[in-house]
Amino acid sequence: MGVTGIIAEFNPLHNGHKRLIDFAGKNGDTVVCVISGNFVERGDVACLSKAKRAEFALKCGVDIVAEMPVLWSMSTAQNFALCGVFELYNLGCDTVLFGSECGDIEKLMKTADILLSDEFSLIVAEKMKSGITFAAAREEAAVKLGAEKDILSKPNNNLGLEYIIAAKKLNLPLKFATVLREGEPHDSKNEGSNYVSASFIREKILSGDIGYAERFMPLQIRGSFSPDSVADIRRADRAFLGILRTKAQEDFKNLPDLSEGIENKLYFSLRVAKSLDELYGMIKSKRYTLARVRRLVLSAVLGFDKKFFMRTPPYIRILGFSARGEEHIRTAVSIIPVVMRVSEIAKLDSDSRDVFETECLATDLYALCFSRPLECGLEYKYKLLKP
Repeated sequence: MGVTGIIAEFNPLHNGHKRLIDFAGKNGDTVVCVISGNFVERGDVACLSKAKRAEFALKCGVDIVAEMPVLWSMSTAQNFALCGVFELYNLGCDTVLFGSECGDIEKLMKTADILLSDEFSLIVAEKMKSGITFAAAREEAAVKLGAEKDILSKPNNNLGLEYIIAAKKLNLPLKFATVLREGEPHDSKNEGSNYVSASFIREKILSGDIGYAERFMPLQIRGSFSPDSVADIRRADRAFLGILRTKAQEDFKNLPDLSEGIENKLYFSLRVAKSLDELYGMIKSKRYTLARVRRLVLSAVLGFDKKFFMRTPPYIRILGFSARGEEHIRTAVSIIPVVMRVSEIAKLDSDSRDVFETECLATDLYALCFSRPLECGLEYKYKLLKP
């Protein structure tokens, strides 16, 4: 038996995720999952807290749930993947499993090699001179070098490729496997099958129709949360905008994933924007997707800088485990500290303390996104989930 790892947001955990978890453990493998913190890659807050999502993961068959710190969970796909595969490797995983639209790991491995080649980078740079977007140039270059058409146009394929590329860049001896994604495509708002998109479910949850949303969730977690446990960034809209308005123009120059002087546009736009959505709309452009703009804005709210961008995390924090997971943790050999309690982080290096302080700030602001705002200091009150 092996140890299979999954990187996920579980925002929220739905039937497609349960299918992936079941596939990971079908041969008796220990299942390890790294989940996003309270802010997620699309530049938003998670609709349920990481504590609730960790609880759901354990109920659905995951043996170990580790946290992806907010500096990585609300970041680019590359940074997200870098953190995820690094944590899984250090938690003793031999295989990383993910869902994809193509369902063919050999095709994805071949495409990853193409994306890592020097020739690919040269072709992309040449194509971008014509004014097309990076995504378009990337796809055209990959196809020219032998990648199958449309592989790079699918979001789950792309994220899987980032996992493979991150492992190769870090020289991690991980194997990869993929499960063909079934049902509605990513971000689809249709109800066409038992497998719908997380976007569709979030929309139902945020509109208050939790009962309807639960139809697409595993039986193990239905009825496990109430409207009071749902977070919605719109509740903190003015608070976040207020934080941005207190910042000087200089404060925006060292944000992660920044280019082309967009920090100036951000600064002047927030002087007149009256909501986060209005601010996003003013900054969005052909080269700055909405998700990237949202990440940029929330990075400014949370005070992120480039210090940890595209670096591996300094520690791994465990959110919960099963009895089998607890046994595995005892035998896993990690090159970075694996912590169970926040009190342990105070004994680590300054980078670790900086990452945790950022996590605390993020959670304190996340606490404003509930129908009844929560108190500060929740990171220090977190209780490890265990049998």
